[in-house]
Amino acid sequence: MREVARQFRISRTTVTKLLAQRGVDTDRGMKPEDVAQAIELYSQGISSITIGKQLGFDNHTVIAALRAQNVPIRKALGR
Repeated sequence: MREVARQFRISRTTVTKLLAQRGVDTDRGMKPEDVAQAIELYSQGISSITIGKQLGFDNHTVIAALRAQNVPIRKALGR
């Protein structure tokens, strides 16, 4: 969507609205199976950034999903 917005010089929000008006599902939220996989990978010590890249989500989305499931979040390395 970012590339389409850039090409047509419109916002990503506008792209989403136009697609929704045409019946295209643009929901990219984590599905329950994605969350379960993220929890498993995180419990193995894999970082949220790596999990996000593997599952196709931003690391902030992964962290939010983990927090919603009451998974204790580790401190970032170097902090």
